[in-house]
Amino acid sequence: MATNTTRRGFLGLVGASVLVAGCAEKKATSKGTAVAADKLKSLVPTRIPFEIPGLKPDLPGSEFVAPGFLTRPANMVQAVTTKPLTSGKEVTAMTPLWGTVPPGLGENSYYEYMNERLGGTVRFNISDGNTYHEKLSTTLASGDVPEMVMVPGWELIKIARFTEAANKLFADLGPYLAGDKAKEFPLLANYDTAAWQYGVFGGILQGIPWQNEPFPFATFVRQDIMEELGLQHPKSGDDLLVLGKAITDAKKKRWAFGGGMEQEMQRAFGAPREWRKKSDGTLEYKYETAEFAASIEFMVKLFEAGYMHPDLVANKDADMKGPFGSGQMIIYRDGLGAWHENLGRFQTDNPKFDMQAVVPYPAKPGGKTIMWRNEPAGMFVFIKKGLGDARTRELLALSNWTSAPFGTQEYELVTNGVEGKHYNVKDGKVEQTALGRKEVAPTYMFLSGRPPANEKVQYKGLVQALYDWQTQAAKLLENDPFVGIRVEVPSKMAGLAQPTEDKMQEIFRGKRPVSEWAKIVKEWQDGGGNEAREFYMKVARENGRL
Repeated sequence: MATNTTRRGFLGLVGASVLVAGCAEKKATSKGTAVAADKLKSLVPTRIPFEIPGLKPDLPGSEFVAPGFLTRPANMVQAVTTKPLTSGKEVTAMTPLWGTVPPGLGENSYYEYMNERLGGTVRFNISDGNTYHEKLSTTLASGDVPEMVMVPGWELIKIARFTEAANKLFADLGPYLAGDKAKEFPLLANYDTAAWQYGVFGGILQGIPWQNEPFPFATFVRQDIMEELGLQHPKSGDDLLVLGKAITDAKKKRWAFGGGMEQEMQRAFGAPREWRKKSDGTLEYKYETAEFAASIEFMVKLFEAGYMHPDLVANKDADMKGPFGSGQMIIYRDGLGAWHENLGRFQTDNPKFDMQAVVPYPAKPGGKTIMWRNEPAGMFVFIKKGLGDARTRELLALSNWTSAPFGTQEYELVTNGVEGKHYNVKDGKVEQTALGRKEVAPTYMFLSGRPPANEKVQYKGLVQALYDWQTQAAKLLENDPFVGIRVEVPSKMAGLAQPTEDKMQEIFRGKRPVSEWAKIVKEWQDGGGNEAREFYMKVARENGRL
């Protein structure tokens, strides 16, 4: 699973309208909300860093770079001495998974051991992360939600009236976590304050955040195949056209590019991630910029030339990890977490498999390079409303346990399973066993978040390579006019994203002419984009950003 805001697919208008009907009743359309950071302090936990004695990174972290650990700690600290689950009642949890679903309860020793350590049973309802929005919309619309629900941020921002649904279906966590109350859950209090602030919906603390790294994605290449072909990393968007021709060979079932390249090119051309301040003091959205339009024209070239993997051409939400692992596709965009995920998934069967991240580049040689800045939190765990004080505290204790950071026994169990069974340690490095590959998947991990750590020492060179990439990318982070402000997307704007980007995808595939983009943008503006701009400009002015 990739710990980032990689957008895997979005909820359409149909799903959104069902959600409104099922959860928001006949309320007025949400105009969006915004709360400045200083006003959020009373709603969220006071941060109390959780210190692990003797744990010191080899590569020091900074505001935008995760600390790097080149060696595995000899001893892991036990962070929680009591079992969080005490009622004897089974916990139901809905989570996404980007990968193969592991065997279920009764057939999975990892689950058995984890549940024994937790003091109770967690029953997961796991759905494909690539189509999670479909399951999410249906579940929210029904009003019958599991006790714990993981919601990726890139899904909820596309759901019209998500806040109304959340306020109706999920618990207010403020009475348990606000201010110094979080001392009861010290591993939750260890999160960055900015991440917690993103868990506020409609003025209510509801989401337990998955703390983000500042970079939403990277472009990855199959380094081993690039070297076989004598090819270098792209230094500009223009290089992609050259690489596309050099790599693509349909007879050999090899194509240059996979999913997410449209966002990579939006970034390369210099379009903002969302809003940007203009010289006249107003705001413009990414769709309205010349850079975004230029990125569309560029993507059309890649599609028309046949450089995109056919699975993606046929289905914009197609999984690209499989083709990347098999060598059918060489270059794609993904969250940074995919780096270690893919190494773990594919290096076992193919020791030559090598994956590297490309340093961010401009569209044209010598052009300005930017890196989009991520939100402080990328996913959220919600707890069902109306469970009562004791059960809500029990589920918070479960999230607290699974929030343990790197260097703790709990982190090891959640991440790797049981030593000697699911993994072995050789030369100070974790080596997953066949049973571990079968049974251990990101499941309990999705019941919480945790501060980032760059610690996958089992993959040769990865820690240093990731640290170096982040260090370079950190210098390129764009200024976001809304950093430090919790802004919730107005409903009209949220509902416009899917149809607008669906039309963009149709342009890529030749179903609409490129010239139609200006008309599509006008439809976006008239349908709610201009109204959203007024809302965002008001927020920016009130917070001294315009």
